[in-house]
Amino acid sequence: MENMVESLKRQREQILQGADEQMLRRHMSLLEIAIMSLHNRLVNRLDADSEKFRSSGAIAALGALARGFLGPQDTVSLLWLRTEAFPWEEDWQEDILEPLREAGWDVQLRVASLPQVLEEAGESPELFFQLLEARYLSGNRELLVELDDALDELVTRRQEQLFSNLYEGLRRRQARLSQPDNWLEPDLLESPGGLHDIDTIRFASRVLLGVRCVEDAIFQGYLTRWEADRLEMAEKNLHKWLGLVRAQKGGRASVLDFHVQEVLAEKLGYSGRAGFLPVETFMQEVHRTFHDVFRVSSEFCERLQETGKLAEMPLEGPSFSLEDGISVVHGRIQVDPSHYEPTASNILHLFVLAAEKRLGFSSSTRRWILHHKNAVDSASEDHGVRDAFLDLLRKDGPALAALRRFSDYGLLQALIPETALVHGLVQHDAFHVYPVHEHHLRTVREIKRILRGDYQDEEPEITGLARGLADKTWLYLAALLHDIGKHAGRDHARAGADMFPVMARRLKLDKAGSERVAFLIRHHLLLMDTASMRDLGDMEMLLQCARTVGEPDRLQELLVLTLADMMATGPKAQQKWRETPVWDLYERLLYLLEKGEPSEEVLADRVERIKDVVLARVAEVVDRARLEEHFSQLPPRYLLSIDAEEMAAHLRLEMQLGEAPDAFVWDVRQENGTVAITVVSREVPGLLARAAGILTLHHLDIRDARVFTKKNGVVLLLFRCLQEEAADSVDWSRVQEDMGRLLEGKLALDYRISAHAAAVTESRRQAVPKSDSQVDVDNDSAREYTILEVYTADRPGLLYTITRTLLELHLRIYVAKITTKVDQVADIFYVKNHRGEKVTDPDQIQELRRALLFWLDGPGR
Repeated sequence: MENMVESLKRQREQILQGADEQMLRRHMSLLEIAIMSLHNRLVNRLDADSEKFRSSGAIAALGALARGFLGPQDTVSLLWLRTEAFPWEEDWQEDILEPLREAGWDVQLRVASLPQVLEEAGESPELFFQLLEARYLSGNRELLVELDDALDELVTRRQEQLFSNLYEGLRRRQARLSQPDNWLEPDLLESPGGLHDIDTIRFASRVLLGVRCVEDAIFQGYLTRWEADRLEMAEKNLHKWLGLVRAQKGGRASVLDFHVQEVLAEKLGYSGRAGFLPVETFMQEVHRTFHDVFRVSSEFCERLQETGKLAEMPLEGPSFSLEDGISVVHGRIQVDPSHYEPTASNILHLFVLAAEKRLGFSSSTRRWILHHKNAVDSASEDHGVRDAFLDLLRKDGPALAALRRFSDYGLLQALIPETALVHGLVQHDAFHVYPVHEHHLRTVREIKRILRGDYQDEEPEITGLARGLADKTWLYLAALLHDIGKHAGRDHARAGADMFPVMARRLKLDKAGSERVAFLIRHHLLLMDTASMRDLGDMEMLLQCARTVGEPDRLQELLVLTLADMMATGPKAQQKWRETPVWDLYERLLYLLEKGEPSEEVLADRVERIKDVVLARVAEVVDRARLEEHFSQLPPRYLLSIDAEEMAAHLRLEMQLGEAPDAFVWDVRQENGTVAITVVSREVPGLLARAAGILTLHHLDIRDARVFTKKNGVVLLLFRCLQEEAADSVDWSRVQEDMGRLLEGKLALDYRISAHAAAVTESRRQAVPKSDSQVDVDNDSAREYTILEVYTADRPGLLYTITRTLLELHLRIYVAKITTKVDQVADIFYVKNHRGEKVTDPDQIQELRRALLFWLDGPGR
């Protein structure tokens, strides 16, 4: 026995090391042979009673073991079905269980007679469905036959209740589609399209249809051959991935955690391609598998409903004639093949009717559509296709029921083959939650939600703008295809725009519409990237951006598309929208597009109007002469980027500033979930870095920082911060005290920041970033400033680390913007050298890059 256990243990551990297609098959073979051998060994030891023992019971496999998909880390579920006259004590079980457990398996053995197990099954739906798939391994086979017959009788008596349990689980899983975490870290069992959906199809077939094999389900018309084959392949893959997840995490884990996805991609041998990580290739297959299974399970349920098998979903709805060859039966479109020609435009017309009338399709119509799907493949000769497709985009409701079905049936890929390139494609970061094909549909949905008024309270101006657009058609099409270039890797917006003219010619779009969509695809990131990564007080940048847009109506479409894109990307993107001054940028660009570049006279007039507003707010503390002196010392950037209300508040603070060199005053305000902090002080070397360090020590995550220096040496620092998650409420008196101590030289910041970062990193168990940081120096985008872009993983004290390095190189910071770029933090700085010029010295630029990369990535990088 000892040798057997050691042999089993060794073989099982070898299988655990593997991740190939044969892992499950090898494991199943090893385990089943071991169970049968142990049972036979037990029987043979009984000598004269051996035949009596064998005929008195049978060992059956349950669950994944019964289906042949059990992984090495899964629980081994066995049933010992015994006769009621079984004479032996139960300690004989250990002769089978102990060797398996010592070899490393988690084994559960249920011992019961037929009446006992049927009674338990009557109370436990989970056990009942396991018994339906029980598979004979060893002992008296006739006992399993008796069990099967008894289960058939139970099914007949409790059919409705049994399916109700199945259908309730299906609906519960479908609700997970609305949960972003379900997409980012899918559950191989519980996510829609996971193993439990496959189980539901199998069990429903037995309970409602009396079907014991896939071939019978195909014969009865409830599955197609493609669907059955896809389910079989999906089940193999899902069980393989589940086994690897449990090998990695242990226990009964089934969620593909973010970091586990990378481990599995490596174990399974996935390779990266240009612009994509191996894990992204792996997760594309995962999402395609979920999508296919979900589509099959949804279609299967519709067929059950139409045949009256689903009491939970009775057929309801009107019946009437709709058009020649098309009628409506119980709220579903029914095609008469003898009077309706299977052309591409006719097929698309059915989806337009479904969208317009909010109707579904009958089972025969769905089969008719799929049978003639090839007509859409060659739609270039059908001139009605374009109009029908654009009608579908216009007329479908916010739920996109018709467009989703059009996509699920593969018709979108047939019409626009390029969409297949991004089907299931993901970016392995927590920012982009959904695969691209799902994100595209959700972006269209968000535009329709904006038009419906769902964002009226949050975004009233954009809601009004969207409703005022004369024609939304091109906006819908751009939303459906805006990330089509992601299959190419980097610079996907440009790649998608370059691809679109080919699609437009195939769809026979007119030139104006084609150019409109190509523009929206090419520039769908323009507003968000500009607002989050550029200084909105930079008039040259604004003019360049306005020239790129060209027309006010294009700007309006871009704004609506930007909001829809961010709302359809995930929670982090939605937060970014709320934090980013996109509307402010829009207003500035609209002014330039409608009125042109402001002349010196216009700017002077604006400043005079601002002076009057500011004076009205501070008249009790400042006279006109003092106000004129104040404005004469302000930098132009300040006058262009700060509104009059803020200017008045800043001037009030400055009036409170003492004469001491270490004096400072400040103001803290809560604004839309963020904290706005204003600091007024005398000019001190490295003031921005030091202030950023103090805020970091008090668990404030800086999202934006601006620096304005008056000619008289007064410095204005404007911060916008978020409080770090899990941090205690901020003690603002302590923050003020630490700021004063810092300016007085009584606080050593470097060691405190290092200690703080180490403590936070340990508490969060943050890993060292795997991707290298990137440092870009841009001397072309701004006339007066060098723009420094730093892309790196977020961490405590990041802004302090960067600004301290810039201080060492005598670089002066005028604007600091912190934003998210995919899965990295992007820190953007407008800087000049100590002479007030752009940073153009190649040696200084090289030293800047080296120093930043050293501090950000460490010497090993």
